[in-house]
This record gives sequence, structure tokens and C-alpha cells, in this order.
Amino acid sequence: MMKRVFPLILICVLSLAFLNGCASKSEIVKLPRPVGTIAVAGFTNPVFNWELLAGYLPHEGQPIKPEVLQQLDEKMVAVLARHGVKGYARPAITRQCQEIEVFENMGSRREAAFSYWIKVGECMTADYILVPQVIFWQDLRGMKKADYNIQPASVILDLYLIDVNNKRIVRRYHFDETQQPLTANMLNADTFFKRGGKWVKAMELADEALETGLTELGL
Repeated sequence: MMKRVFPLILICVLSLAFLNGCASKSEIVKLPRPVGTIAVAGFTNPVFNWELLAGYLPHEGQPIKPEVLQQLDEKMVAVLARHGVKGYARPAITRQCQEIEVFENMGSRREAAFSYWIKVGECMTADYILVPQVIFWQDLRGMKKADYNIQPASVILDLYLIDVNNKRIVRRYHFDETQQPLTANMLNADTFFKRGGKWVKAMELADEALETGLTELGL
């Protein structure tokens, strides 16, 4: 009996994965590429809510390792290259202005955070500045194969495109995902199979986020 039922279940799952795959592709809206000079900031890891441009941290005071931020900068550059984006100021250059500028006491702390990034953009003489922030980072612990004694990868990050001249956030992409096994959420079957039916690392989730996020921002 089980031998007959299993193929039917597999067919249903694969069909659902196909349908979800078509739906997810249609949901990605690529905006026109911004006209003007663009500076790409290095990834930052806000550890207090006042450092954020929007939203709130799930846990304050939990910094991410510097080497993770460096790897994310490298991934950002690689994805922009794959998308054909050229002539922008890279994170390694923009970080020089990030180190020069400082937060000032300007009204609310969140206003100070926004003003800081405007000043970084002005320091770079850019029309736009792309600000990537990692809100939460939890790497995979355990085996990559299906295993109940495992801590799955979890990533929350934001990408902000700020119009420096008009001093406003024009586009934002938010990514928040904790990987789940197929049995926990059948609606994500397409994503499960795209990942090879295995547990992935946090950096792999971040790569997916950058691919989709930069596309949606027009970059």
C-alpha cells in the first residue's frame, strides 16, 4: 500500500513546487535602475534599535563577527557584477566615509541614523547610497542532511536605497527567513528543492537575499 501511496505524494509535492515556483518568480518586481552615481556602503550590524533605519531588532546587543560582514561585502560585489551593475563606489571605498562620519544628536536617534547615512552619501558625492544592514544572523549547526538535532540557518537583513540629494529612502528590501524542513511547510516546497533538499548555511540564505533584493531594487 505504501509503495503505491508514496509516488502519489511525491507527484503532489513536485506539482506544488512547480506552481509555487511560477508564483514566486512573478512576485519579483524589478524596478528601473536608478539614474545617477551610486555608492554601496559596507554591511553594518546594528546592535541597538536606534542604529536601524526601520523596524526593531529581535535581540539587542548581539554583534556579528566582522569576518561575516566582510564576506557579505564580497557577496554584494559579486551579485552586482552578475547583474551587470558598473561604475559604482564599492564597499571598500565607501567604508572610508563611514569611518569619517559620526552619529550626531539630531532629534530622535533614528533621525540621527538616517542623517548619518545621508552624510556618508554626501561624503562620497553620490546621488544614491545603498545601505545594507544585517539584523540577525544564525548559522547552521549540525549535519547538512535531514537531522532533528539541528539549529537551522536564520538571516534577517535590510537593503535601503537612499536618495542623497532629496534626503529620502526611495526603496527598501526586507529579508527574514529561518530554514524549515519540507514537512514543516509544504508551501515552500519549491525553495526546498532548489536548495537540493538539504540544510543550507546562513551565507547561502544571504546570497539568495542579495540576488532577489538587488533585483527588486533595480540593481
